[in-house]
Amino acid sequence: MASTFNRDIYQVVTTALSELTEAQASGRVPRTPLSEAHFLGRWITQALKLHRFSRTTVEQLKAWQQQSRSRGKGAELTPLFRQIQAWYGALLTVDDGGTAMAPVQKPQLAALLEEMVTLDWQVETTYPVRGPCHHHSEGRSSLVVCADALSSAFEGEGTLAVPLSLYARGEVSVLIARAYQQGLLLHKVSDYRALVKYHGEYRLYPDNAGPMLAELPALIA
Repeated sequence: MASTFNRDIYQVVTTALSELTEAQASGRVPRTPLSEAHFLGRWITQALKLHRFSRTTVEQLKAWQQQSRSRGKGAELTPLFRQIQAWYGALLTVDDGGTAMAPVQKPQLAALLEEMVTLDWQVETTYPVRGPCHHHSEGRSSLVVCADALSSAFEGEGTLAVPLSLYARGEVSVLIARAYQQGLLLHKVSDYRALVKYHGEYRLYPDNAGPMLAELPALIA
Protein backbone atom coordinates (compact mmCIF):
# COMPACT_ATOMS: atom_id res chain seq x y z
CA MET A 1 0.00 0.00 0.00
CA ALA A 2 1.37 3.39 -1.01
CA SER A 3 2.57 5.59 1.79
CA THR A 4 0.88 8.94 2.36
CA PHE A 5 2.01 11.72 4.67
CA ASN A 6 -1.34 12.27 6.36
CA ARG A 7 -1.67 8.65 7.43
CA ASP A 8 1.99 8.41 8.41
CA ILE A 9 2.06 11.58 10.51
CA TYR A 10 -1.14 10.46 12.23
CA GLN A 11 0.66 7.25 13.20
CA VAL A 12 3.61 9.27 14.53
CA VAL A 13 1.58 11.53 16.82
CA THR A 14 -0.72 8.72 17.96
CA THR A 15 2.26 6.56 18.91
CA ALA A 16 4.01 9.45 20.65
CA LEU A 17 0.96 10.34 22.73
CA SER A 18 0.30 6.70 23.60
CA GLU A 19 3.87 6.19 24.83
CA LEU A 20 3.73 9.48 26.74
CA THR A 21 0.55 8.33 28.47
CA GLU A 22 2.16 5.00 29.34
CA ALA A 23 5.23 6.75 30.77
CA GLN A 24 3.05 9.02 32.88
CA ALA A 25 0.90 6.14 34.09
CA SER A 26 4.03 4.29 35.23
CA GLY A 27 5.27 7.36 37.07
CA ARG A 28 8.37 7.76 34.90
CA VAL A 29 7.22 11.13 33.53
CA PRO A 30 5.48 13.75 35.70
CA ARG A 31 2.30 15.27 34.33
CA THR A 32 3.77 18.71 33.76
CA PRO A 33 4.30 20.68 30.52
CA LEU A 34 8.08 20.76 31.04
CA SER A 35 8.34 17.01 31.63
CA GLU A 36 6.14 16.29 28.64
CA ALA A 37 8.29 18.57 26.49
CA HIS A 38 11.46 16.77 27.56
CA PHE A 39 9.88 13.38 26.93
CA LEU A 40 8.66 14.26 23.44
CA GLY A 41 11.95 15.92 22.53
CA ARG A 42 13.85 12.74 23.42
CA TRP A 43 11.16 10.60 21.80
CA ILE A 44 11.49 12.43 18.47
CA THR A 45 15.29 12.13 18.52
CA GLN A 46 15.05 8.38 19.16
CA ALA A 47 12.38 7.96 16.47
CA LEU A 48 14.70 9.58 13.94
CA LYS A 49 17.74 7.63 15.10
CA LEU A 50 15.92 4.29 14.92
CA HIS A 51 14.03 5.06 11.68
CA ARG A 52 10.80 4.10 13.39
CA PHE A 53 8.46 5.73 10.90
CA SER A 54 7.99 6.26 7.19
CA ARG A 55 10.45 8.45 5.33
CA THR A 56 7.54 10.76 4.48
CA THR A 57 7.65 12.03 8.08
CA VAL A 58 11.40 12.61 8.44
CA GLU A 59 11.45 16.31 7.54
CA GLN A 60 8.55 17.06 9.86
CA LEU A 61 10.19 15.13 12.70
CA LYS A 62 13.42 17.08 12.15
CA ALA A 63 11.47 20.34 12.28
CA TRP A 64 9.85 19.31 15.57
CA GLN A 65 13.22 18.22 16.91
CA GLN A 66 14.64 21.66 16.18
CA GLN A 67 11.63 23.36 17.77
CA SER A 68 12.01 21.22 20.86
CA ARG A 69 15.70 22.06 21.19
CA SER A 70 15.28 25.78 20.64
CA ARG A 71 12.02 26.44 22.45
CA GLY A 72 11.69 23.71 25.08
CA LYS A 73 8.17 23.56 26.48
CA GLY A 74 7.40 26.63 24.38
CA ALA A 75 7.29 24.34 21.36
CA GLU A 76 3.98 23.05 22.78
CA LEU A 77 4.34 19.69 21.09
CA THR A 78 1.83 17.93 23.34
CA PRO A 79 -1.16 20.11 22.40
CA LEU A 80 0.01 20.16 18.79
CA PHE A 81 0.17 16.36 18.64
CA ARG A 82 -3.28 16.13 20.21
CA GLN A 83 -4.62 18.56 17.64
CA ILE A 84 -3.15 16.60 14.73
CA GLN A 85 -4.47 13.35 16.18
CA ALA A 86 -7.97 14.78 16.58
CA TRP A 87 -8.28 16.64 13.27
CA TYR A 88 -6.56 14.08 11.05
CA GLY A 89 -8.20 11.19 12.86
CA ALA A 90 -11.66 12.61 12.19
CA LEU A 91 -10.99 12.54 8.42
CA LEU A 92 -9.28 9.16 8.24
CA THR A 93 -11.35 6.09 7.41
CA VAL A 94 -10.45 2.43 7.79
CA ASP A 95 -11.40 -0.19 5.19
CA ASP A 96 -9.98 -3.38 3.71
CA GLY A 97 -7.24 -1.38 2.02
CA GLY A 98 -6.03 0.18 5.27
CA THR A 99 -6.30 3.73 6.56
CA ALA A 100 -6.86 6.60 4.15
CA MET A 101 -8.80 9.80 3.58
CA ALA A 102 -11.84 10.02 1.35
CA PRO A 103 -11.56 11.56 -2.12
CA VAL A 104 -12.09 15.32 -2.31
CA GLN A 105 -15.29 16.09 -4.20
CA LYS A 106 -16.27 19.23 -6.11
CA PRO A 107 -19.40 19.83 -3.98
CA GLN A 108 -17.18 20.18 -0.91
CA LEU A 109 -15.25 23.01 -2.54
CA ALA A 110 -18.42 24.59 -3.90
CA ALA A 111 -19.91 24.60 -0.41
CA LEU A 112 -16.75 26.23 0.96
CA LEU A 113 -16.81 28.96 -1.68
CA GLU A 114 -20.49 29.66 -1.02
CA GLU A 115 -19.88 29.84 2.70
CA MET A 116 -17.03 32.31 2.30
CA VAL A 117 -19.37 34.55 0.28
CA THR A 118 -21.89 34.47 3.14
CA LEU A 119 -19.05 35.56 5.45
CA ASP A 120 -18.55 38.64 3.24
CA TRP A 121 -15.41 37.41 1.56
CA GLN A 122 -14.87 38.47 -2.02
CA VAL A 123 -14.65 35.17 -3.91
CA GLU A 124 -13.37 35.20 -7.50
CA THR A 125 -13.40 32.10 -9.71
CA THR A 126 -14.11 33.57 -13.15
CA TYR A 127 -10.71 34.58 -14.52
CA PRO A 128 -7.49 32.63 -15.20
CA VAL A 129 -4.39 33.10 -13.08
CA ARG A 130 -1.56 32.54 -15.53
CA GLY A 131 1.04 34.89 -14.10
CA PRO A 132 1.49 37.57 -11.44
CA CYS A 133 -1.71 39.60 -11.15
CA HIS A 134 -3.61 41.92 -8.83
CA HIS A 135 -6.97 41.32 -7.23
CA HIS A 136 -8.58 44.33 -5.58
CA SER A 137 -11.02 43.53 -2.78
CA GLU A 138 -11.44 47.00 -1.27
CA GLY A 139 -10.27 45.88 2.15
CA ARG A 140 -12.39 42.73 2.35
CA SER A 141 -10.92 39.29 2.83
CA SER A 142 -10.63 37.67 -0.57
CA LEU A 143 -10.28 34.25 -2.14
CA VAL A 144 -9.22 33.65 -5.74
CA VAL A 145 -9.27 30.35 -7.63
CA CYS A 146 -7.99 30.19 -11.20
CA ALA A 147 -10.93 29.55 -13.52
CA ASP A 148 -8.87 27.29 -15.82
CA ALA A 149 -7.50 25.24 -12.94
CA LEU A 150 -10.92 24.93 -11.35
CA SER A 151 -12.49 23.64 -14.56
CA SER A 152 -9.81 21.00 -15.14
CA ALA A 153 -8.91 19.85 -11.61
CA PHE A 154 -11.93 17.58 -11.14
CA GLU A 155 -12.77 14.50 -13.15
CA GLY A 156 -15.38 11.77 -13.36
CA GLU A 157 -18.06 12.34 -10.73
CA GLY A 158 -16.38 15.51 -9.59
CA THR A 159 -13.36 14.02 -7.80
CA LEU A 160 -10.27 16.19 -7.38
CA ALA A 161 -7.57 14.64 -9.56
CA VAL A 162 -4.73 17.18 -9.35
CA PRO A 163 -3.64 19.74 -6.75
CA LEU A 164 -5.64 22.97 -6.82
CA SER A 165 -4.35 26.32 -5.52
CA LEU A 166 -6.50 28.77 -3.58
CA TYR A 167 -5.17 32.31 -3.18
CA ALA A 168 -6.31 33.95 0.05
CA ARG A 169 -5.92 37.29 1.75
CA GLY A 170 -7.35 38.42 5.08
CA GLU A 171 -8.70 36.23 7.88
CA VAL A 172 -7.10 33.05 6.57
CA SER A 173 -7.72 31.28 9.89
CA VAL A 174 -11.45 31.53 9.13
CA LEU A 175 -10.92 29.97 5.69
CA ILE A 176 -8.87 27.13 7.19
CA ALA A 177 -11.53 26.37 9.80
CA ARG A 178 -14.39 26.50 7.31
CA ALA A 179 -12.48 24.33 4.85
CA TYR A 180 -11.92 21.74 7.56
CA GLN A 181 -15.64 21.72 8.35
CA GLN A 182 -16.19 20.73 4.72
CA GLY A 183 -13.63 17.93 5.07
CA LEU A 184 -10.91 19.83 3.21
CA LEU A 185 -7.29 20.27 4.31
CA LEU A 186 -5.41 23.30 3.00
CA HIS A 187 -1.62 23.16 2.74
CA LYS A 188 0.32 26.42 2.81
CA VAL A 189 2.65 27.10 -0.09
CA SER A 190 3.11 30.78 0.72
CA ASP A 191 1.38 33.04 3.22
CA TYR A 192 2.09 36.22 1.28
CA ARG A 193 4.01 35.95 -1.97
CA ALA A 194 1.90 34.23 -4.61
CA LEU A 195 0.80 34.74 -8.22
CA VAL A 196 -2.05 36.88 -6.93
CA LYS A 197 -0.31 39.84 -5.34
CA TYR A 198 -0.64 40.20 -1.55
CA HIS A 199 -2.37 36.82 -1.32
CA GLY A 200 -1.06 33.59 0.13
CA GLU A 201 -1.24 30.32 -1.77
CA TYR A 202 -2.95 27.35 -0.12
CA ARG A 203 -3.11 24.06 -1.96
CA LEU A 204 -5.82 21.43 -1.91
CA TYR A 205 -4.63 17.91 -2.77
CA PRO A 206 -6.52 14.85 -4.04
CA ASP A 207 -7.65 12.74 -1.08
CA ASN A 208 -6.32 15.55 1.16
CA ALA A 209 -2.98 13.77 0.70
CA GLY A 210 -0.60 16.69 0.89
CA PRO A 211 3.13 15.99 1.28
CA MET A 212 3.40 18.17 4.36
CA LEU A 213 1.43 19.06 7.48
CA ALA A 214 -1.82 20.83 6.63
CA GLU A 215 -2.89 24.14 8.06
CA LEU A 216 -5.20 23.23 10.94
CA PRO A 217 -7.78 25.22 12.89
CA ALA A 218 -6.80 26.82 16.19
CA LEU A 219 -5.37 24.51 18.85
CA ILE A 220 -7.89 22.53 20.82
CA ALA A 221 -8.28 23.89 24.33
